[in-house]
Amino acid sequence: MYFQMTQRFSSQQLRSTLGLAIALPLLALTACASDPTTTEADSETTEATAETSAEPVKMALVLSGSSNDQSWDQAAFDAGEELKAEGVEVAVSEAVDPANAAGVLRQYASEGYDLIVAHSFSYQDAVFEVAQEFPDVNFAWAGGIDGTAENVADYDQPFYQGAYLVGLVAAELSKTGQLGALYGFDIPACHAMGEAMLAGAKSVRPDVTLVTTAVGDWYDVAKAKEAALSQAETGVDYWIGCGQGPTLGEIEAAKDVNGYATSYVGDMSSLGPEVVAANLIWNMEPLFQEMLGDTAGDTFADKYYQLGVPDDVITVEVNPEFKSQVGGETLSQVKETEADIASGKLEVPFVPE
Repeated sequence: MYFQMTQRFSSQQLRSTLGLAIALPLLALTACASDPTTTEADSETTEATAETSAEPVKMALVLSGSSNDQSWDQAAFDAGEELKAEGVEVAVSEAVDPANAAGVLRQYASEGYDLIVAHSFSYQDAVFEVAQEFPDVNFAWAGGIDGTAENVADYDQPFYQGAYLVGLVAAELSKTGQLGALYGFDIPACHAMGEAMLAGAKSVRPDVTLVTTAVGDWYDVAKAKEAALSQAETGVDYWIGCGQGPTLGEIEAAKDVNGYATSYVGDMSSLGPEVVAANLIWNMEPLFQEMLGDTAGDTFADKYYQLGVPDDVITVEVNPEFKSQVGGETLSQVKETEADIASGKLEVPFVPE
């Protein structure tokens, strides 16, 4: 097989919250239509039957890389593990090539999965193709471009909100004031990250500049490192990356030039404790919970999910090893700015191109 499947776990609870979301409307209809002579015992029997007939939502995750990459794919996998602990049945396929994605999606749909999350921008064609074949199955993909259909949702990656906070750290740590951004591809979600980091840095250090490079690959670490080292020759000493390859490449380059790096949607400190100054974290469990709830409640159509800092989905954590270098004033500023973003007091600029 060209994909790996994790063990599938069924809910051991009598009825999950998502099951109740389907069952409650049925109970309401039953109550309105009941015969006046219905006894209390009959009502209890009807209620029990309605709850028993409601099926919990089953979810499948399709990943483009490894579930232990400490980044993009692990963020989704870990969220799936949290859902399993809550009683949701979740299946996972790892390292699925876009050329094979349609077959994987089709198999899950044929097996009765209600929600199938295709966790890659590169899965777009496969998602819309298979969604037409299975109109009763809900699909979601990581487009970040509001690309939806009746049974296809898109979910945004507002990493730019966290990147603004990273800019505060970068402005403090950078010796040259020249920042670098590496993108797998110059798509809106990536481009906005670099621009937001620059905006955050400029809010405290107006003289900073930004150099950007689109590597042309999400996973090629060597190519990304080469691009980062080229940026270093122009004075760049602090990086942010969009994609696993670009981020791993920037970390390796930062080691060579005594620079600083930012993680990509996961805690990557262990990969370069001496250079990874800040971790940009993506907590996907609330996002998946919304998708499951909308699937259960039949409110999934044409949804574009946009959960970020205000939803505690995007966060930034300064590596403890760097807190003394960053300083208490900047650490406090990061927290205060994060609170301003969450409350709506500060709207981070979104610059897609």
